[in-house]
Amino acid sequence: MSKVNIDPEMAGLAEALSAPGLPSITNSTPDVMRAVLSQLSPAGGPEMHSVVDDRIAGVPVRDYRPDAAPRATILFVHGGGWVAGSVADYDSFARTLAARTGCRVVSVDYRLAPEHPFPAAVDDVCAVYRNLKPDGPLFVGGDSAGGNLSAVLAQVDRDSGAGRLAGQILIYPSVAGDTETEAMRAFRPPFMRLEDIRAFYDLYVPDHRQRADPRFAPARGVLEGLAPALVITAGADLLAAEAEDYAHALAESGCDVATHRQDGALHAYLTLAPASSAADATLDQIARFIDRHSSQSR
Repeated sequence: MSKVNIDPEMAGLAEALSAPGLPSITNSTPDVMRAVLSQLSPAGGPEMHSVVDDRIAGVPVRDYRPDAAPRATILFVHGGGWVAGSVADYDSFARTLAARTGCRVVSVDYRLAPEHPFPAAVDDVCAVYRNLKPDGPLFVGGDSAGGNLSAVLAQVDRDSGAGRLAGQILIYPSVAGDTETEAMRAFRPPFMRLEDIRAFYDLYVPDHRQRADPRFAPARGVLEGLAPALVITAGADLLAAEAEDYAHALAESGCDVATHRQDGALHAYLTLAPASSAADATLDQIARFIDRHSSQSR
């Protein structure tokens, strides 16, 4: 097992997240983990032209407009291992994403496991996608579990024949649905360790026979004909290898793919270390991706 290098800006965060006794999904209940994520989530963020709590196809959403005429729409799907997270926890990031990209951001409050296991989250995100009336080109994006659901939605978009998506933004996504790989045992990160990933999978997809379903493991799906992708990975993250393999497979299948690897960064660094240089550089990459594919979709 190799040693992992940590971005010096995140050394303090890494130490705090690996402190003995910190609640984790392996030793706490989902409700405790939801409370921990809420406590860790930053508050505040840029002022918006409007922020509206709404429902689309019965699914709660929070709709952010940075100005009166946003140039595109991002359907945003939050992380949290399909078990934790909410639009409230991601409010600051959604505001930042809207401000940095000039896009309307529609953040989805999908149902969580284990109360609502797979494929409830998929069904909710797809329902919002089908009924959303976007401003300008439509992108889907999300982090971690939200990155997984975004990759799944890109395949649904292709399979439906609608082709509504201008692009997919996959931020340190889970895509393979497999914890028994050499890459998963390559190093021990300070956060989102192998045992944590296994526990999240067990809560979200308790029936192991369903783990080959592309709606959980999009890397097992058909990859041709998908919307352009931006795949973002963190160097100190066990999910990085499978996400980078997925980006390579997308490119081999003819997808227009851009990648951004943030060496030394922790899983969830965009929300846990929002003031870091890594977060700033990543937001720049997201804005450039949207710039490029918004103009191409016109």
